[in-house]
Amino acid sequence: MSLNMTRRFFLTAMATVIVLPKNIFAKDSARSFSIPVLLYHDISFEISDDYTITPGLFAAQMEWLCSSGYKAISFADLDTESSLEKAVIITFDDGYASFVNYAFPVLRSYAFKATINIIGQYVGSFLLDSVNRPMLSWDEYRYLTASGLVSFGCHTDLLHVFRNQGATGVSDDLLLEDLRRFQSIFKKEMGTSSEIIAWPYGFYNEHSITVARQAGFRFMLNSKKGFYRNGEGSTEIPRVNIGNKDQLFAFQSRLGVQ
Repeated sequence: MSLNMTRRFFLTAMATVIVLPKNIFAKDSARSFSIPVLLYHDISFEISDDYTITPGLFAAQMEWLCSSGYKAISFADLDTESSLEKAVIITFDDGYASFVNYAFPVLRSYAFKATINIIGQYVGSFLLDSVNRPMLSWDEYRYLTASGLVSFGCHTDLLHVFRNQGATGVSDDLLLEDLRRFQSIFKKEMGTSSEIIAWPYGFYNEHSITVARQAGFRFMLNSKKGFYRNGEGSTEIPRVNIGNKDQLFAFQSRLGVQ
């Protein structure tokens, strides 16, 4: 009997073989690891800017992660994974429709998890940037959550328009109102609340953190460069921004691979 094995199936199987022994023999599940939290935005053949990556490059990066033994986890997994060695967290900000076309099929082929941080006001619409970028709808978010691979965070409801100030451009009361409105809509559409918030353009302060806690958020993502170390708190999680300039060798370097 012949065995038909795709390249992705083979890489996934080999990554499992590489990772499992390390989990089995891990003596200290509370050991601290540096975890890259990758930040993506849009994926496109046509658009070329700092917030967009080509489908081919994204696929190559995911293949390299898998073949190198990385496992892509969710933020919730930080509490439950027996070992976080070679863990990576993949995030997408804004909620572009390209995720369904280009990112999700690749992620699913490797059983990689990802988090999309949603701008509430643009769901099912367009975000006008250099071009009109179509956004995911609530129906598409429900389709994605059914896979068990995609989680969702908040990128605020209406505050993404403040490019130079983000969440710091409004009072604490208005920020709390915005975040609670997002939670209310999200719970109505998705049946649950979100524990994740990504600050628009990376702008936040101590007041923002306090308000986000009041609105029910636990994992707070910024745009500072660096890796997250589990056990060091979840209110200021740095991320590694990935764009078209990060060809494969550069991408490996960003993850600390020489």
